[in-house]
Amino acid sequence: MSRRLLRWLIVIVLAVPLAFLLAGAVATWPFWSLPVTTIDIENVPARPAAERPVLEAGVAVRDITPPIGLPKFGYSAMAHDADGFRTRLRARAFCIKPASGLPIAIVQADLGASSLLLHHRVAEKVAPLTDLPAQNLAIVATHTHSGPGQYLESDFYNVFASNRAGFDPQLFDFLAGRMADAVTEACTRRRPARLGIGQTSVWGLTQNRSLAAWVQNFEVADKTVSPDRALEAVNPVMTMVRIDLQDDSGRWLPAGALTNFSIHGTGIPAFRGPYHADVWAAFEQEIEWAIRARYNPPWPVAHATFEGTHGDNNPYWRDGWRGDDETNRIGKELAQVATRLYNALGTNLGSQVTIAGGMREIDLLAADADTRYPLCDRAIMGAATVGAANGDEMFPIAWLPYFQEGWPRRLFTGGCQGSKQWLLSQAQPLFFAAERFPHRAAIQVLRINELALVMLPWEITARSGERIAARVDAALREQGVAGKVVVASHANGYLGYATTPEEYSLQYYEGGHTLYGPGTTEFLARQSARLAGELAGAGTVADLPPRWRFELVTRSHWPAPGQPAATRTLLDGPRFVPGEAEHEPYWSVTYRDVAPGNLSLHEPLLSIEAFREPDSWVPLLNSGRPMNDLWQRDLQIRWLGNEPDGMARYELRWNNPPATPNFRFRFAVRPRAGLPAWYSPQFPP
Repeated sequence: MSRRLLRWLIVIVLAVPLAFLLAGAVATWPFWSLPVTTIDIENVPARPAAERPVLEAGVAVRDITPPIGLPKFGYSAMAHDADGFRTRLRARAFCIKPASGLPIAIVQADLGASSLLLHHRVAEKVAPLTDLPAQNLAIVATHTHSGPGQYLESDFYNVFASNRAGFDPQLFDFLAGRMADAVTEACTRRRPARLGIGQTSVWGLTQNRSLAAWVQNFEVADKTVSPDRALEAVNPVMTMVRIDLQDDSGRWLPAGALTNFSIHGTGIPAFRGPYHADVWAAFEQEIEWAIRARYNPPWPVAHATFEGTHGDNNPYWRDGWRGDDETNRIGKELAQVATRLYNALGTNLGSQVTIAGGMREIDLLAADADTRYPLCDRAIMGAATVGAANGDEMFPIAWLPYFQEGWPRRLFTGGCQGSKQWLLSQAQPLFFAAERFPHRAAIQVLRINELALVMLPWEITARSGERIAARVDAALREQGVAGKVVVASHANGYLGYATTPEEYSLQYYEGGHTLYGPGTTEFLARQSARLAGELAGAGTVADLPPRWRFELVTRSHWPAPGQPAATRTLLDGPRFVPGEAEHEPYWSVTYRDVAPGNLSLHEPLLSIEAFREPDSWVPLLNSGRPMNDLWQRDLQIRWLGNEPDGMARYELRWNNPPATPNFRFRFAVRPRAGLPAWYSPQFPP
């Protein structure tokens, strides 16, 4: 061997581990550079309540749109800080109590993921005020990729799931407080109720984004891959619980519904700035408005939608049209299907309802071998995760060997993680301690008559969900209980993905993101079936510790409030921007307003007013619906930069305005931080 060749071999041998060390140090800097916040939570007993011999339910809604400037969850480094909102983010709570027994509460949130930390804090807050026990509270998420991050129970996701790192205590307190308020209102203002349960199928609005992995499943005989098959390899089932309440005069009026469906919240792509509830915005809001407009009930109306087994199911957007318009179209079509189901259930509502709930929390790092079987000893992130999922690939990483989807480990596959290509290879455990990953798993089952809701803190693929549901169904039938089993993802925490072993073997994004190895679905099936069987026999299960402690690396992203020392003033506009291709037409003004810390996006802010002869401005109605940011999805505020004196520059947009040449309009902005309401010049000029 020549000396030159020997020198190169030495350089390569030394360079590879040095490269791994450098990459590991860069990736893990938040773990050793950021301060740590300790959060202690008590498992507080719920307050006993008097039994009433009727089914009762309550509903409440809270806006949870946080301030401008927070990092967003879901697209990781590809995301941008929030620069405003296009649609509001909300939390919707239903509290249901049978004629005899404990209530359950389901809180749906327009968030990227649920959080075990949020669940425990909300349960702690509501226990002294309600009769709701912690095991009967479920917090579920829509998995929008345009909501905030930084409120989760693990350092791993608080660091890597968003574009900036660190748990944010102020965001956490804001979300927990708003959700606890909703649950408390829903449980303390219960009324006599009736409910109905139904299902339907929805085809053509979702597609399997990892079809090549899906066809590996042993149940799939035809292994061909084609665009048409991607539309078939989905979970099409929409499940709804409709709830009506009795008003003070004895009339039965709608309160809304809980709806489970399997579709990723990725209609709005990465690199977009505003908060957005994604496809769920129209899905939720269209039914809410229809109920409000037709019945005008004396309570809030809520359509609480949440994820099913969506892990490999994306929205079916048309090529080149992904964005606001296409997302709105898909959401409205889902709402049309849901409305038909909702109306059909109106003739089959009853008050003879069995309610039961149970939860078991398992620390995957402390549990015995039998309990955690067949999970791996610790979490490992796969290299395929870095390249991102189909449709959101990160250039050029997603096309490189090792990071590329469908590039599994071929040699040395005998370990627990099998075919997974470890990010940073065997050096990963040196940089990422097992405790940094999520490891506390809350398994929950809620029963409402014939419906068994299996609430799991994973993103579960369609085929994995079928296997879990089959095991739960078998366990219930052994106890003499038959009905519908629905598996929900993003419930009470977040631990990544759950694929089948066959899907895992190909190492697409979902397999690379299955942190605890190819046995994850089997673990979930075993534990869910066990809990469902126990719940059928005992009526309730509360296998939870008496208290919790979370220690999380922290960075504040919440903007500080200030004292504005200037006035709201027009900077430019109004101007009209015509639409083209996938870009919507809109009216726009730029103006000066209070800084983001004082803007309070969770409170009503924007509306459009119309000029009515001879000299008055009135709120604009669009098909009977007020043109404001509470009931519309076309009003938008965008931050353009901060200014001195506690002020900032913003753009207001009215997207998709109607073609009404004989009308005059203006933007109206509500008072903030002591400054009066502001109105733009009229337009068209």
